Amino acid sequence: MLDVHAPHESLHTWKSFFIHIAIITIGLLIAICLEKAVEFVHHRHQAREGLKLLLREVNENRDTLRQNAKVNAWAERQHRADLGVLQRLRAGAHKATDRLIFIRPYMRLVDSAWRIVHESDAAPYIPYDIMAAYGTLYDTQEYLNNQATSVSYELQRATAALNTEQENISRDEENRLQGTIEDQTISSMTAESYDAMMSKLSGEQDLSRLTPAQIDRLEQGFQQAITDDRRLGRFYLALDRTYDDVVAKSAAR
Repeated sequence: MLDVHAPHESLHTWKSFFIHIAIITIGLLIAICLEKAVEFVHHRHQAREGLKLLLREVNENRDTLRQNAKVNAWAERQHRADLGVLQRLRAGAHKATDRLIFIRPYMRLVDSAWRIVHESDAAPYIPYDIMAAYGTLYDTQEYLNNQATSVSYELQRATAALNTEQENISRDEENRLQGTIEDQTISSMTAESYDAMMSKLSGEQDLSRLTPAQIDRLEQGFQQAITDDRRLGRFYLALDRTYDDVVAKSAAR
């Protein structure tokens, strides 16, 4: 806030009056320029910090995306194995160890940093092309989140005949296993340990109880799941390349 004080001595001529007005005007202009300069420097600093925040979140999301891509490849392999189990079941030749795995975990890609930066006073001080690139990235990311969630929901619907038979796994144990996935430990998992976890989450199953109609429905569900696996796999690859492009563009600034 700028303070303007009245003169300490009386003005007797028009000349002194105009000189005094000129001094006040120049002083005000200097003060305003200094204030704007301080604001500009402050916002530029906020913009730099905002870009660092965005870059950190993008790198974290890229790691999460690659873990999701790994899970997606494992899920496709599991779903193909599920079709083999159903074929044996239809032929009356299923094995005692046969299992149907229908759990499809997904770790959401977050956007907290983007919302903070986008809604802050620093946003206008970030180059337009950078903000536009991040905006497109986060829109694509949200689209992938929605698609992955929808695919998981559809698989649960298609396997309703199975996912109601989990009497031998407690809710606490199920939450613990789900928490293990959400804690992003997938990077240290092997395909075998992942299969074991998904098998346990899928619960105890008496496949001999399935009717031909239920087997048909399950077969259709797993066939659709494989199609979705391939589609999500392409999304993962495309978004990974987008992450690389945005990181490179940010680093060039």
